[in-house]
Amino acid sequence: MSLSAVHSTLSSLKTCQTDIGTGMDIVTDVALDVAETAGTENDAVLKKLEVMMLECDVAVTQSEVNFTCPLTQVEMVDPMKNKKCNHHYDRDAIMGMIKARQNQKKKLRCPVVGCGNTDVKQGDLILDQIMKRQILKR
Repeated sequence: MSLSAVHSTLSSLKTCQTDIGTGMDIVTDVALDVAETAGTENDAVLKKLEVMMLECDVAVTQSEVNFTCPLTQVEMVDPMKNKKCNHHYDRDAIMGMIKARQNQKKKLRCPVVGCGNTDVKQGDLILDQIMKRQILKR
């Protein structure tokens, strides 16, 4: 197998991973909206939905089981997911780093070892509600 074929296959896999992450984010947002607007008569159904979402999210993204922020090395309080590389950071830590690097007029590289994302931006970060719920349930 040629190097270009390997590169092409890896690019396709990265695209699939991004698409799966986007789909999970959409499903999560819809489910959270339903949970917030539903009445108490649906509590049992919503509880089952939440459990299914958590199980699915863990199954799809096994690497996200780590709740330690790569910047602070402590458990995250408000986990932010990077839409580009799918890594997580605590909100205060990553926002502080972004601001510090902007003041230096430099780009912020993802702090996860081996990650190729060389430009972490605030616009690429979203609050990961599923991970936050997982952390709170521990």
